[in-house]
Amino acid sequence: MADPVASVEKIVKIGLKIKQAVDTVRKNKEVCLEIRKRVLRFSDILSQLQQTGMLNNNPAMSGPLEDLEETLERGLELVTSCQERRSTIRRFITAGDLSKQLREVKDDILNKVMLASFAINTNSTIMLFTIHTGIRPDPLRQPEESGLMEISHDNHSSEDIRSEQNGEENSVPGGSEALLPPLAAITLREFGLSELKAATNGFSDSNIIGRGGIATVYKSVIAIKKFRWAPRLGWAHTYEQLLLASKLQHKNVVQVLGYSHENGAVKDREYIWVEEYVPMGTLHEIIHCKEPRFDWSSLIRIIEGIAQGVRYLHEQRVVHLDLKPTNIVLDSHMNPKITDFEVAKVLNGNQLEGEIITAGTFQYIAPEYLTDGVVSMMNDVYGFGVTLLETVSGIRRRHNQPREFHLHRWAWKALEGRRKFDPALFAEPQLVEIKRCIQIGLLCAQHESADRPTMEDVLLMLNGEKELPTPEKPAYIKSTA
Repeated sequence: MADPVASVEKIVKIGLKIKQAVDTVRKNKEVCLEIRKRVLRFSDILSQLQQTGMLNNNPAMSGPLEDLEETLERGLELVTSCQERRSTIRRFITAGDLSKQLREVKDDILNKVMLASFAINTNSTIMLFTIHTGIRPDPLRQPEESGLMEISHDNHSSEDIRSEQNGEENSVPGGSEALLPPLAAITLREFGLSELKAATNGFSDSNIIGRGGIATVYKSVIAIKKFRWAPRLGWAHTYEQLLLASKLQHKNVVQVLGYSHENGAVKDREYIWVEEYVPMGTLHEIIHCKEPRFDWSSLIRIIEGIAQGVRYLHEQRVVHLDLKPTNIVLDSHMNPKITDFEVAKVLNGNQLEGEIITAGTFQYIAPEYLTDGVVSMMNDVYGFGVTLLETVSGIRRRHNQPREFHLHRWAWKALEGRRKFDPALFAEPQLVEIKRCIQIGLLCAQHESADRPTMEDVLLMLNGEKELPTPEKPAYIKSTA
């Protein structure tokens, strides 16, 4: 079986060949450009993962990467055939057939990308800012240097975000809650670094309650999130994210209280967020705990609370972009709260395009964001759907039933009755509710964003007030079922 690193190198080379070929195509220019964009975007993501060492000695990646490589070779052949008036391959393919095959290859590339992403360990996190090992990766190469990326950073100024939040397109569709007040009116508390050090015994390891790819969280009467190094996009951008998060006032959203930012030499500065302290841990800990801590009735309330929090964000035109169990924390009343808004965005229209992935975990990233950089509220719906499926699958594992690596495949088998929950452990109404949640999770995690429900519809479905459509099984599930 091929070395994953060698496969990535081949994929990157094919991507460059496709890029060069598309520059001179005479036919089917639009679909060829879409193929190039998709190939180069994922090639760059794979290159980033390779630099972190996440692909080394990972045999699970070999098969999916080889399949992707084969599809890209086919794509290169078809794109090349669009360069000449009468190429060798086009002698046997009509213009209509060639266009159809190009579209099929474009879709197949996405299917192969999804399979490759599922093969990566679900705990492997994309960190284009930073990585879990604490090693700072080299700055992203510019397009003219690598030939791989044609995606620009979307660094909003404070004025940009204020105008987005006050624009006419920010009216809440059918929502009862007010929009965010103008960010200019917000005053965040600036905490002194000395008082935060005193509150954590000098940032003692004994006070650590969480550690992620870019920050360590310490416990006091508040939660103190200390970044390991200066934010990649600068303190001004980070401050804008703080302003945004601080105005989100909802029982299912963690409250941001302030910050600490010590001046001085860049390498010696401290960058800290201060939030409310939420004592009961994360949803991830609950899902993967060996000993059951909650029954189904408690979990469904947590699920509904998360859905209410995401709906609120969307009413405010905010997309979280990193929704997953580790970013859901529970207060002393077991009320779920959404946290970590470092990569959130405010939408002015329906979506943003060509966005670079700044952070995330493969399992929870919507396909259109992964391959095309499309940001919309449907990104969060996808993340919620995967989180919902993971929560339900966690119940099954806690009752000594085997874990299945491919969450989507397990969910489809469960929906079709090929994976069952023990009726001795659940009342009949609970089994009905569990199946409904699996179906809702699959609807939210639909391959096409247009097929996903809104969070308003999700809440109606969870409460049994709206009929559930039948989810469409994506090609990458059909091919592995």
